[in-house]
Amino acid sequence: MTNVVLLGVLGAAAWMDWRKRKIPNTLVFPAIAVGLWYQWEGELLDGALLGVAGAFLLTVGPVILKGMGMGDQKLLMAVGAWTSWSVVYSLFLHSIVLCLIVMVFYPQNWARLRTNLQIIAAGWSAHRQVWLPGREKTALSFPYAVYLLGAFVFQSVGDVIGASG
Repeated sequence: MTNVVLLGVLGAAAWMDWRKRKIPNTLVFPAIAVGLWYQWEGELLDGALLGVAGAFLLTVGPVILKGMGMGDQKLLMAVGAWTSWSVVYSLFLHSIVLCLIVMVFYPQNWARLRTNLQIIAAGWSAHRQVWLPGREKTALSFPYAVYLLGAFVFQSVGDVIGASG
């Protein structure tokens, strides 16, 4: 049941993130609450709380650097509420790898990154432009929910293959 619920939540979030670059609180807060309740009923609340806390801590840096939005952070926290710290950690790593792979094949981001590096080289006065750019100017901003969904599907398929083999 957990995988089906997470697939639905991640799919909806990925679609919204891809289309509007926003993951609404009306999706993630209920997912967190129901996930924690589900884990409490199954006497696995400690693992779920560690998953939520771990997801928050993993994403603090990317959120501060504007490479990830707070909706992405809360979405990963929802995954933690339904699973555990170990699942959150591996999904986070796999999703970051997927983001980096796509970045290599997305030349528009390379141009933005080059521009941002030139601004850095120009001096300290460009600090606010580099570290606090708008979403359209940052080289590190992706619709993260899409990559989180991809990592979840990849990991789930791996678990099914591993269990049957």
